[in-house]
Amino acid sequence: MTPIDFMQQYAVYIFITLLISWMLWQRVIAPRLSGVKNVSASTYFAMRDEPHTLVDVRSGGEWAGGHAPNAVHIPLGDIARRKHEIAADKAVVVICASGNRSAMAATALANAGMKPVYNFSGGMGAWQGAGLPVRTGTK
Repeated sequence: MTPIDFMQQYAVYIFITLLISWMLWQRVIAPRLSGVKNVSASTYFAMRDEPHTLVDVRSGGEWAGGHAPNAVHIPLGDIARRKHEIAADKAVVVICASGNRSAMAATALANAGMKPVYNFSGGMGAWQGAGLPVRTGTK
């Protein structure tokens, strides 16, 4: 079997393997290499009184549908351009809907020199599940 025959016969498996590898890189490996730590809802609840900035990286529609009252809204696509809006002298906790986009944003912030940076595991679903407060609207 030639390499081309192999690729044609197993193209779907190759694609799935590459997709899973990319997802693992974005969600698990890259954040760890950059020093990002995951924080659960219960851990966040315990640290909520410590100085930090909570950054919500979801879209405007998701934000309006419900967000943490003390969060700063910076969509993921704007994080590089607007990172100066985040206090550099405090810890940064990044949240999204599920933890995927926040992992990417947290990695970008850590690579830009912000420390410590935390990814809120489980996103707003975990936030609401833990009974933490939620505000609706654009403010």
